[in-house]
Parts: sequence; structure tokens; C-alpha cells
Amino acid sequence: MSELGQARFGGVYVAVTTLFRADGSVDLDACQAHYARLAQAGVAGLVPNGSLGEYEALTEDERGAVVKSAMDSAGKLVEIVPGVSGKSAAEARRWAEHAAQSGCRAVMCLPPTSHAPTADEVLAHFREVARVGLPIIVYNNPFSTRVDLTPAVLARLAEIGQVVAVKEFSQDIRRVAAIRQAAPRLEVICGSDDTFVEAMFMGATGWIAGFANSFPRQSVELFQLCAAQRWPEAIESYLAFLPLLRWDADPRFVQAIKLAQEEAGFYGGPVRLPRLALPAGDAEELRALVRRYMDVA
Repeated sequence: MSELGQARFGGVYVAVTTLFRADGSVDLDACQAHYARLAQAGVAGLVPNGSLGEYEALTEDERGAVVKSAMDSAGKLVEIVPGVSGKSAAEARRWAEHAAQSGCRAVMCLPPTSHAPTADEVLAHFREVARVGLPIIVYNNPFSTRVDLTPAVLARLAEIGQVVAVKEFSQDIRRVAAIRQAAPRLEVICGSDDTFVEAMFMGATGWIAGFANSFPRQSVELFQLCAAQRWPEAIESYLAFLPLLRWDADPRFVQAIKLAQEEAGFYGGPVRLPRLALPAGDAEELRALVRRYMDVA
């Protein structure tokens, strides 16, 4: 695996939220302002149309417009790595082609989301996406895909030249070391906010972060502490952040992160069905966590 200083995807990449108006339509102006603000805060890149971006609830036109908004507002400042996941290999490849045509230099992709695929089907899926020619971050999220990209499967995927990294969201911190041993060519990118420092200690080289939507500067500073191996300071910063970061592992993480954006003073807006707003009690608990963190951050 690449050393941290040479990592293709080193730094904080924000899995950006897609911002909707009260009537449920995509607010592209708000998206552009949000993306520009994040880029100016020092993050390394943005990942639109991921799980946090509610890509499955977007129309094809909306999904394409979100990528364009990211490129127009932030593409000259940071790297834009769109999610290209789809039910079929043809769909994922088509979105990878769209990313390439839009000027993006890499993509992130789940296994096929139509069914629980076999390992051979996972390989066939990514071989098809790889035909586009862009570097691929494989996204392991067994909670949403019903398939776990184990270290053994990732070792097979690493034989595909365009597969260069994995966003690891199994929430099993033991995976970082196991992946490094089984597939040493792949960069391991932490995908679950509440395992970030542990992942970096074990050799992860990047962070595709959720709560960086609300706290980009603090997320970048935490990454830098870990990259510099300033572990006592990193742990102190992380422990203050952790009660909030644990929401990233909750099935309602999209609602939570958008609400945290609002509480932090930025537009978050509603979620789109089938997601519903957090119940009042949970929302107030989250708001209190955000306020508490802002007092110390």
C-alpha cells in the first residue's frame, strides 16, 4: 500500500449531502454553496452521489446535475469523486462514463445493489466499471448491499488495475490490518466516522467523512494530527467529537448529518422519502451534541 504521503486519496474526502428545498426539489444553488464552502475549508475532495447524498432517491437528471454542481463550484479547488453505484454493472459503468465526461478523475462504487451477489459476480461488476478507465474506490458497505467485501474478496478485486482503494465501512476495525495484509496494493480509506482514529493508527490513508459536512475544518485538523502521528492530541480531539460521530453508524445517518449542518449554522434541509425526519426527542439529543461539540471545538 502507498505510504500516507504518497496516497492517491490521502486526506479528508467529504461524502456530501444533497440539499433539497422544502418542496423536495433539489436546490442546486444551495448544493454549490455547500460544496464551495467545504472546498475552501481545506478538505482534499468531495464525494457526491454516495449513500449520504441519497443517490438512490434522485432522478437521473438530478444525479447528473449534482455532479455538475460539484465540478462547477469546487472542481478547480479539490478532487470530485462521484459515487457511480447502480443496480447493474451497465448502470454503474454508465455513471462512470458520465463522471469521466464531466472531468472527474476517479469514482467510488458499491457492488451491484440489485441482489446479494456472489464473489464472482462482484468481480464481474467491477471489471465492467473498470472498462471506463478511471481509478475506482471500491465501497464496502455490507449493511446496504447485503454483501461483505472481505479481505479475501478485496484481494481478488485488487487484481483489477483500476481498483486502487477501498472505502471500508464494515465497522470492524480489525479489517484495516487484514486488508493491508491480503491486498497490500489497495489504499484503505476509513468510511465510518466513529472508527477514524483507530483506522489511521492501523494504516488507513484517507477518510471519506460524513460529519465533515458540518465540521470540515475540525475534520481536517483531526486527520492532520493522525497523519503526523500526534496520537495524544488526536485522541483528545477525537473523544470530544466521538459522541457526534457515532451517529454516522446509525441507519438514520443522513437525517442526523443534515440536522447537524443546520445546528452548525449551515443549510441542511429535509431528506427525501422514504427517509423521514428524526423524531423530536432524537433530534433534540443530536442538537445538544452539536452544541456541546461546538463549545469545545
